[in-house]
Amino acid sequence: MLPYLVASKVVFDLDLGPLDEPAARKYVRAALRDIYAYQRDDGGFGLWADSAWASPYATCYALFALIKAKESGYDVVPFRIDQAAQYLKDWLREDLDPRRAPLSRGTWAATRAFALYDLALLGRPEPAYAEKLMAERQGMPLFGRAFLLKALRAGRGAPRSQDLLLSELLNLVKVAPTEAHFEESEDPSLPWVYSSNQRTTALILQTLIETGVENPLIPQIARWIVAKRESGHWRSTQEDLYVLYALNDYYVAYETGSPDLGFRVALGAKTILEGTFRERRAAAKEISVGLSAQPAGTTVPLTVNKDGAGTLYYDARMTYAPGRKLEAQDEGIAVIKRIETPDGKPLGEIRAGSLVMITIDVVLPQERLFVVVDDPLPAGFEAVNPSFLTESEERQRALDPREEGDEDRWWEGFGHVEMRDDRVLLFAESLTAGLHTRRYLARARTFGTFLLPGTRVSEMYAPEVFGRGQEISVTIVR
Repeated sequence: MLPYLVASKVVFDLDLGPLDEPAARKYVRAALRDIYAYQRDDGGFGLWADSAWASPYATCYALFALIKAKESGYDVVPFRIDQAAQYLKDWLREDLDPRRAPLSRGTWAATRAFALYDLALLGRPEPAYAEKLMAERQGMPLFGRAFLLKALRAGRGAPRSQDLLLSELLNLVKVAPTEAHFEESEDPSLPWVYSSNQRTTALILQTLIETGVENPLIPQIARWIVAKRESGHWRSTQEDLYVLYALNDYYVAYETGSPDLGFRVALGAKTILEGTFRERRAAAKEISVGLSAQPAGTTVPLTVNKDGAGTLYYDARMTYAPGRKLEAQDEGIAVIKRIETPDGKPLGEIRAGSLVMITIDVVLPQERLFVVVDDPLPAGFEAVNPSFLTESEERQRALDPREEGDEDRWWEGFGHVEMRDDRVLLFAESLTAGLHTRRYLARARTFGTFLLPGTRVSEMYAPEVFGRGQEISVTIVR
């Protein structure tokens, strides 16, 4: 939702999103209705609608979305904003409790800087608290210092503090011949607030533009975050939002002229696409071409040529499917899947209509945060949802006993489960090093032989850390 609120101009002018403007507005209105389900009675927002605890960072993020939606002319329930703002004002007065939040002092302070920015946008600045955070800034990650600068600017805080923060941020930029970027420290709690160097660099770029700073490094920072785009997107929804937010502001501030250019795209020696762009809102030009099998070691160059004034933006993707069964893969996470009888006995053939127990073992060498397990079901199976009255909740509970003391650290383990027609999704805010086992029931519905895709486990905000289970075949008999 947020990219359509804070980056609408660049998204629609350059056709970067899947929706046109009317469809996007309809989508945002629906998303606003959905977001209220995540707000708790205390005004804070949880990561899930059924979260036991409100998350201060998620509350900052959700309140920012509500503020931007209101600024964009959408109907936002006023008391929802007031409740969230009051939650953040009260939370600012709380001290860090390690039993309630697995954050370092610096990450805790950075989240408070985000809260101060939200309150300043609402016209409810906390100048005294902002100055308190100024005294703690050296232990704060860079993204927190950027939020603090934005909070001081929006809340008309002390100019001296703004100048000092800006100077310190720019002194930490890492400059290459054509690019520039920022790098966060090694604080192990940063992943809890979805931090990455790409997100921090984008946030600082947007902050520089929002606060009216003119610096010759700004185009080089923009070049760096664009170069980090992979396969048509950045690594996570957080990076997508902050990068598009920064590029939108950059686009408005620096891309003022209309294009007047021609282009030609060739694959090998063959021209596959050519044309002109004479106006800013010209529709994107697309083409899909097949690439025949090539001898090993052969390369086929893709060339893009441009003539005329303006910047040509282009994107190239290759879509392919492997021609063999995929083996298990461990890129920081190992996953093993077993299909057994409900009492744990191995199965060969499975009789249609019978219950089976599916066991997922996830093995980690170190703690991983915001882990998602995507476990596809063969076409002949249906997951048993114990929330339905026709299914056995007692049988399901027996498969997933909780150990004594599990509730003490609420963020550990699989805290959210979604059962869909073709897969089961498990979500964990934290999985500690070692073996984690989750079991659920499924019913064999249709007889036949089915391919069972490999279970995939990954960190949502560091997708390069993942594991994939082996693909196998499953036979259901009458």
